[in-house]
Amino acid sequence: MTTPSSSPETDQPAAVDQLATALQALGHYRGNNTADEHAGAAEQLGGETVYRAYLANALLGAAQFEAILNESVELDNEQRAAVYLQQQQTVGVAGDQTGMLEFLRWQLLRISAPLRENAQSEQAGPVPVAAAQTAEGLDRLLTVSAAGHTLTEQADIDAVAEQLDTAHQALSSALDNIDQLRALTEQARSGSSTGSDDSES
Repeated sequence: MTTPSSSPETDQPAAVDQLATALQALGHYRGNNTADEHAGAAEQLGGETVYRAYLANALLGAAQFEAILNESVELDNEQRAAVYLQQQQTVGVAGDQTGMLEFLRWQLLRISAPLRENAQSEQAGPVPVAAAQTAEGLDRLLTVSAAGHTLTEQADIDAVAEQLDTAHQALSSALDNIDQLRALTEQARSGSSTGSDDSES
């Protein structure tokens, strides 16, 4: 069973009270859901548009939490594919290659931001940095794919070349960091092997 897909008629942001009601239904809203309450919160956050995005992301987090809980059961590949397809149909990108690529890029951007922040910390090693760089490269590749360049005009060729150069640089840097870590692990393994040999002699 699937819910109706998105359509141009429904492609409008929900009102703040609708978002709050959805959060209430999932047990993630403790307010009274009144106009005055929402007006005060919007003023604090910088306006209704920002506040609506805030509520929408709170709802997204609540829905993702429910998905995590409900996907913890064992699903076979066919069932998991059907579950994932439901999200695509609700968003309205199922069967729309360009829309799907844009949706995937939107999801990736939500992942890459915390990855970049983590990679900039003093404790970050090669793996978090490589993950952030990989996300950057994948973002550029999805950008090229979603744009649907025909490569018939110089502007298209230049745009694709720029995106691909950036993707290549990011992914090459990720490989460098992975190779750095691989070298360290090989040294550690060699040291462990040597230590074992010495202890046996």
